[in-house]
Amino acid sequence: MKRQKRDRLERAHSRGYQAGLGGKSKEICPYSVLEHREQWLGGWREARSEVGSGLYG
Repeated sequence: MKRQKRDRLERAHSRGYQAGLGGKSKEICPYSVLEHREQWLGGWREARSEVGSGLYG
């Protein structure tokens, strides 16, 4: 069970990261469950930080 939960959180983080790289707004987060939303936003922030520092065009 823990593995499934971790996989879902990793997936939320990954999807947030992809949204951040794509320049999407953090307001489009599709998750309502706090735990998943936090992971999505963490991925989004990470990607936006990398874009801002010039790692991605």
